[in-house]
Amino acid sequence: MTGSRRGPWLRATVGALVGVAIAAATLWRWHDIASAEAWLNAHLVNAVGLADAKSIGAAVIFPLDQRWVGFMVSSGCSVAMLLIPPIVLASTLIGFRRITLSRGLNALAMAVVLLVTVNQLRLAAVVVSMQTWGFRLGYERSHVLIGSVITTAGLIAVTILFVVLVSRTKRIRGAAAGVH
Repeated sequence: MTGSRRGPWLRATVGALVGVAIAAATLWRWHDIASAEAWLNAHLVNAVGLADAKSIGAAVIFPLDQRWVGFMVSSGCSVAMLLIPPIVLASTLIGFRRITLSRGLNALAMAVVLLVTVNQLRLAAVVVSMQTWGFRLGYERSHVLIGSVITTAGLIAVTILFVVLVSRTKRIRGAAAGVH
């Protein structure tokens, strides 16, 4: 193999390894991410007036029917797991030089912000559902049904936007206007 053929594969491998390392760190620190999500959700729920919520570690608690109730942001409910695919994909595409560093970082930043937003909406839906239908029934409906719908719709939207951002190409002015 010549040096010119080895270079792109080496860059791609390094890009992928960087992505995997960041993804591994995300997994390793998932509880810290979940704790940050719980803190953010408690503040969001308070800000919009849904409940007098507080966070304790990765738990969100709020008063309901004369007692404190809540939920834990577990590893399966944290945004941490959802962040891994765009991290690895963006770093690999950057490594292969399929996209520029700035385009990859912009697409990744958009994905992170939207995934966090979608997960916060899902967690807020849990609070609303528990207040509407009570602790047990509200949690079951929101966690299984409502939360799945919100997460699925959000993942589809994020995936489409990510693909659009990383696949955009500069168009020649005449070609974009239909002039050949």
